[in-house]
Amino acid sequence: MDIKVFSNRVKKLIKRKVRKTKKRIIKLEPDSHSMRKIFLLFMILFFAVCDLAIWRSGSIPNSDPVLVINTGADMELEKNARELASGHPIESMIPYILRKDRKVASYLLAIAKKESNLGMYSPQKDGRDCFNYWGYRGQYNKTDSGYSCFDSRRQAVNVISKRVGTLIAQNIDTPQEMAVWKCGYDCSWDDQANVRKWVEDVGYYYEKIYQ
Repeated sequence: MDIKVFSNRVKKLIKRKVRKTKKRIIKLEPDSHSMRKIFLLFMILFFAVCDLAIWRSGSIPNSDPVLVINTGADMELEKNARELASGHPIESMIPYILRKDRKVASYLLAIAKKESNLGMYSPQKDGRDCFNYWGYRGQYNKTDSGYSCFDSRRQAVNVISKRVGTLIAQNIDTPQEMAVWKCGYDCSWDDQANVRKWVEDVGYYYEKIYQ
């Protein structure tokens, strides 16, 4: 056989093998669209497994984020708050209250204890609880007696904590100074014995919670 003919046949054979090999490689390697589909499917399965694990553990009872305790002071605050609120209507607000600043949270509970015994005696409107355990008189949805009637526990805590936080920012941060909550910025018109009692009781529970 002529060497040139033989060489051409070998070249053709090699080219045929190379083409077949390339086709096999292409079949084995998915395109970018397929890769995206595989990745998306993996992520869906991953999050589904995570959600199932959380649901089974019961660690998240509702859509609200839970308080993450990082320090001994926070743990003590939570312990004191839960003990004080146990068995009272305000107990269901504790997850919201504990997300606030420690000083604000402590005053929220101390004032609520004095004003309504933590929700045991509080305003109602149209036969329902107004979630106003602080004797707060605002412009929102007022009752006949002038108290704000909140739509939810979360709204109540947010409104009251904002007001308390504003007072603290103005350096009104002792039980004596916080008496403005009871009688406005001037307590001279109020019965002084009642004012002193308010300050004494709020101060007692504030220290008991805040420590």
